[in-house]
Amino acid sequence: MLSLKLAWRNIWRNPTRTLVQISVIAGSLFFVIWMENVAVGSYQKMVEESVKGGSGHLAFQHKDYLSQRRSEQVISSKELLPEANKIKEVKNVLPRLQLPGLLRSSRENVSAMVVGVDFETEAGINTILESRRIIEGRLPDKEKKRQVYLGEGIARRLKLKVGNKLVFMFQNVDGELSSMLMRISGLFKTGIGKIDNSMVFIDRQKLSEAFGAPGAVHEIAIILKNIKDIPPVRKKLNEILSRTKVKDAIVLDWRQTMKQVADAIKLDHANLKFMIFLLYILVTIGTVNLLLMSVLERTREFGLLRALGFSATRIKRLIGVEAILTGVLGCAVGLVVGIAVSFYSWYYGLDFSSMFDSQEVAGMLFEPIIHSAWSWQWMIGLTILMMIMVFLASIYPAKKALRGSPSDAMRKY
Repeated sequence: MLSLKLAWRNIWRNPTRTLVQISVIAGSLFFVIWMENVAVGSYQKMVEESVKGGSGHLAFQHKDYLSQRRSEQVISSKELLPEANKIKEVKNVLPRLQLPGLLRSSRENVSAMVVGVDFETEAGINTILESRRIIEGRLPDKEKKRQVYLGEGIARRLKLKVGNKLVFMFQNVDGELSSMLMRISGLFKTGIGKIDNSMVFIDRQKLSEAFGAPGAVHEIAIILKNIKDIPPVRKKLNEILSRTKVKDAIVLDWRQTMKQVADAIKLDHANLKFMIFLLYILVTIGTVNLLLMSVLERTREFGLLRALGFSATRIKRLIGVEAILTGVLGCAVGLVVGIAVSFYSWYYGLDFSSMFDSQEVAGMLFEPIIHSAWSWQWMIGLTILMMIMVFLASIYPAKKALRGSPSDAMRKY
């Protein structure tokens, strides 16, 4: 208790220096807590947006399709679709058939990827099918034959408009060249050349019939209500496979089917961790400097305390308690400010649209309005780590204070 009282009085002998030290600790902790929460929110946003237009949180695929991408590597959706829809943790089940081929008009030819989807299911999920992306026309009508919804870039290159016809040439399930006549029902524009210049959407049933394998799909994307349910749902999906015995099908998660997104998140988080490491090193150096200044100013005082019977251990403890008190005050302020600012960015969001030339991340559409998340484990861990770094910063000043004898300290200082 005596050490605590002495330490409290000592840190306020020079309030300016103490406030500077507290501000450095608080500012650094607030910054890393807020940046971590924003980063976690952006990662969640990336995954949330990617799974809608990509392969979902989990997906049924042919065992070789991910590595080879061959058109004939399809699976049957007839048994898997109803079974997957029965799982309570599943929000949406999106079957898709993807065929590369050649689009032809009377004037030009372009290569493209034609994606067979269920428009009624995907219209409110897939970001490319959102009404705000439509620049002309509308989504295909299921009752009308072979209507397509294609990117504005393709239409421009083929010199086509809504209502015009075009021919899609592709290999069917038997490897033979096939073609189908299609009519444009609508044009979309995402602002991403890779999507606008190569993607075409058509009714899945019509495409699978033209492909020669009614009901066949290349993947069944499964979107969950909560990303944390991936392990138990994956287990249930594997049980469905073993029960239905669908030939050559496997279950993959989004880290496997959308590896670019997963790698982008890993790289960005690694960069953030390195930045936090450097910042904590700088805080430690600054704390050592401020404590050392305080100790050197009190050399005579420490000599007197030792002459009065204070042991070296007790003086080290005194300096350690001073560092801990400063760290507690700084961390408390930093944590409160970090939570307050994180609450603002969680509630209102941050608009980064002015910082991005496009809305593309790892080939996926990404809305640049980010809401921070609450990474409580990291927040607590970063606070504890800051306290440890501040305490470690007191070791060298404490050793410096005990150099020389008490008589020398009182005579020379």
